[in-house]
Amino acid sequence: MRATGKRPDSERPEHRGAAIAPVERVRTPERAYRPGRGRLSVDLIQDLQGTVGNLVVSRMVGGHEGPAPAPTGGVPVQRVLEPAATRLEHYANAFEDGGEREGMVAKNSPALAAFGEELPPKFIELDETTSNYVPDPEQPEAKPPLSGGHFKNVFGKDKDSDRAVAVMMENYRAKEEKYTASDAFIHQWSQAQQLLDQEDVSRSRLERQAAAALGNRTEVTDVPDRLPNSIYRQNVSGTAAKAVLGALLPEGKDTLTFKEGEDEFESVMGTVNGKSTLNIVRTFNQIKKDSGGPQYRIKGGGLRRVGENFQLRFDIVEA
Repeated sequence: MRATGKRPDSERPEHRGAAIAPVERVRTPERAYRPGRGRLSVDLIQDLQGTVGNLVVSRMVGGHEGPAPAPTGGVPVQRVLEPAATRLEHYANAFEDGGEREGMVAKNSPALAAFGEELPPKFIELDETTSNYVPDPEQPEAKPPLSGGHFKNVFGKDKDSDRAVAVMMENYRAKEEKYTASDAFIHQWSQAQQLLDQEDVSRSRLERQAAAALGNRTEVTDVPDRLPNSIYRQNVSGTAAKAVLGALLPEGKDTLTFKEGEDEFESVMGTVNGKSTLNIVRTFNQIKKDSGGPQYRIKGGGLRRVGENFQLRFDIVEA
C-alpha cells in the first residue's frame, strides 16, 4: 500500500464515530446549560466528567442520567471516554490478538503536491488494522466499520529544518471502541517521530523499523513534546464537507488561505475534517497538560481544489 491518493480521506459525515474524541463531549455551541443556574464552561465540564463521571455531570446539566435533551440554547452531554493515557492502552490492546501493521516509504502525496510542496526526504506511511476490524459490508469507505479500526497516515520531516508534516489518508473507527482516531494518530506520530530523527538509513531498513515500531505500546512518556507543523487531510470527499468547502471556493477560485478569527476559518473548522483535526490537537494537549509540556492550537491553514477533490492543510503552533 502506497501513498497514491487513490482512496479518499474517510472522514465523512457518516464517519462521525471515527472523529469522536475525548474532549468533543459537548456539541457546539461550546457551552452547556444548567437550568436556572447559567452555563458551565467546556473546560469545567470536561474536568468534572473526568473525575466525578458522566452521570453526575449529566444530572447537573440536564437533570437525569444519559444524554439530556438540550433546552433552548443548550447542548446535551455526550458519551465520555477515558483519559488519553488509558485510551492509548486500549488502542494497544486492540492488537493483542493479531491485526495488521505495515510501514512503507511513501513516494508521493496529492495533498502536498496541491500546495506546491516537495516531499520530505523521509516520508513514512504507517498502516494499522486492529484484530477485530470488520468493515461495513455494503459501504466500507462511506460508513463506520462494524467493529475495530483501520488507520493509514503518512509522516515526514525536512532534512535541513525541524519542520514536520502529517498527511491523514484513511481513518476508520467503529463508534463504540474505547479509543479514538486521535489516539491512533498520536500513537503513529510518536513512533514515526523516532524514525524520522534517525540518521540516513536504507529504505528497506526504514520500512522494517517502521513496522516494528508500530508494535510498540505508546505510553504517555513516549509522546513527543511537539505536533507536526502541518496536518494535511488528503482527498476530502465527504458530501457535507464538500458542500462547505465548495462554497468557500466559488467558480474560478481554487485556493484559499484561512486564519483564526475569520469566517472562513470557522467554516472549515466546522467540517468533520476540521473537528477531527482539532480533536488530535486537544488529545495531545490533554496528554501534555499534566507534565507541563507545551500546548498547541490550530492557527489557520489552506484549502485547495483539485478536480473534484479538496485538499486541506491545518497549521499547528504553540498556544
